[in-house]
Amino acid sequence: SRYYIEDVRKSVVDKYGFEKVYKQGFNIKTPLNLDLQNIATNALRVGLVNYDKRKGWRGPLINKKFNDKWIEGLEKFKLEKSIGWDIAIVKRIDKFEAIIETTNKDTGIIEYEDINWTRKNFNKLFKIGDVIYVKKKNEGNYSLKQLPIANGGIVVMDPFSGRVYAISGGFSFKKSEFNRVSQARRQPGSAFKPFIYALALENNYTPSSLILDAPIVLDQGEDL
Repeated sequence: SRYYIEDVRKSVVDKYGFEKVYKQGFNIKTPLNLDLQNIATNALRVGLVNYDKRKGWRGPLINKKFNDKWIEGLEKFKLEKSIGWDIAIVKRIDKFEAIIETTNKDTGIIEYEDINWTRKNFNKLFKIGDVIYVKKKNEGNYSLKQLPIANGGIVVMDPFSGRVYAISGGFSFKKSEFNRVSQARRQPGSAFKPFIYALALENNYTPSSLILDAPIVLDQGEDL
């Protein structure tokens, strides 16, 4: 909900000014639905991660010497708790698994089934000291994660009343406060699509309608 709240805050400040908003005790009500917000945020994150996985592994966050102080200097890589990822360092690499240690000093393993999307073996994937994102599956087992390079946004609204129930403007508010729902500029072609779709629906087309888009060849007769 950070994107939603920040968008409301900016709108109110733009309309009434900083002094009034922060010194006159405004009470602001929104149609934000926390259940829908959680669903929307998770759906966006899952979609971005799945898309990113198809592009392969891009490498570790950084490589550090493994010792008692390896955790220092990693603040810039931390994500919000709602994402559920940990930062870990690779301690040992075997043929079928990698041994890691998280910032909480928990030791665990990454098994081969959790790196098959990278299309690489452990000895090609990691080096000792690689700092990576992981997600805990169960006690002692972790899956490999990477921050999606592609980003996006999602809006949940009532088309009849215009009430906006949920907004998520990106994968991680902590990594990027830029709201891709309200601040990004749309391509003209994408902005025009609703008008084409509305015309199609008025003419009894449905989302499953098939339209022939093969090249048209007109016979112009014999060449005289």
